[in-house]
Amino acid sequence: MVNENTPKRIYGLDNLKVLICLIVVISHVMIPYINIGIPWYFEPELPNETLEMNPLINFLRICGMSIFFMVSGYFIPTSYDKQGFGIFLWKKAKRLLIPAFAFWGLSILCTPYPMYHVWFLQMLFGFCLLYALFRKLTNWRIKEGSKLELSMLILVAYFALICVTSLLIRQKFYLSHFTVYFNLFLVEESKFPQYILSFIFGLLARRFDWINCVSKKVVIQTTIVIAITYIIKEWRITELNYIGSRLFTILESSLCLFASLMILWIFNRYANITNRFIATLSENSLGIYLIHMPILYYVQTYTKMWEIYFPLKLALIMAFVLVTAFLLSYLLRKSKFIRNFL
Repeated sequence: MVNENTPKRIYGLDNLKVLICLIVVISHVMIPYINIGIPWYFEPELPNETLEMNPLINFLRICGMSIFFMVSGYFIPTSYDKQGFGIFLWKKAKRLLIPAFAFWGLSILCTPYPMYHVWFLQMLFGFCLLYALFRKLTNWRIKEGSKLELSMLILVAYFALICVTSLLIRQKFYLSHFTVYFNLFLVEESKFPQYILSFIFGLLARRFDWINCVSKKVVIQTTIVIAITYIIKEWRITELNYIGSRLFTILESSLCLFASLMILWIFNRYANITNRFIATLSENSLGIYLIHMPILYYVQTYTKMWEIYFPLKLALIMAFVLVTAFLLSYLLRKSKFIRNFL
């Protein structure tokens, strides 16, 4: 049974997931035109169709997906408390694993390459499975409403954990190195410590109510840490161009935790609102994420020889992909059966 103190849905974090989803789609449009060493499904052929590294790509590369995992982890404990082991896993499989494999299979049929952008859903389901097994096998949990005040000491210790584990795994796996396992699962091993520890931080933040109870002192201290990180980033820009450097890993780990926490706090405090349009976007965010890649592949392939003003061409592609992915998701969700999975 759920007690009366069970927290209500936090719309600010739902809104943050929608925003990051849109940023992911926009960034996927840009990636082929930026030389960042990531293999992609499309390569431009016209001269001068290039972009400099931009804030959106930097944001995603450094901490964007960590925020996704942190927000996702935040909603997990209450879901498990309400549903129990079996129902929890079945619902997560319906919303994460089945859509991921369905669209992965669809991409094989409809495009020359399997689309591995579903890696996030597969990894998130894996984290949910580990959490459910831990709860089932140990029968232990931090009770809702438990008290542990978030302090800079806790944040620094958690940052050190992210940093050390990232540095260790990057002795073997470099950034932007992707491995496909069993032709099904795409993994960037060098990012794995950040992702799972961000997910765990979200779990802890829910149990200890850290997002709602961030003190003014911690907000100021965290802001200072983020400012110092960016100052160092600009000061040592030459070394940071080599993304495999130890300094890059340290600064990335800092932003992964401190910037993610501040973004969650800001959205919880100042964007904790909803309306019909926002709710509709939120309901279709998973569909947009799944559908956009096949659409993007065909649009970029079809328009690759269009010799028009490049920023306009890019804007048109972005608008078409976003609107089409949203409309297709909206129409698919009209089916009650599909709505169970999408």
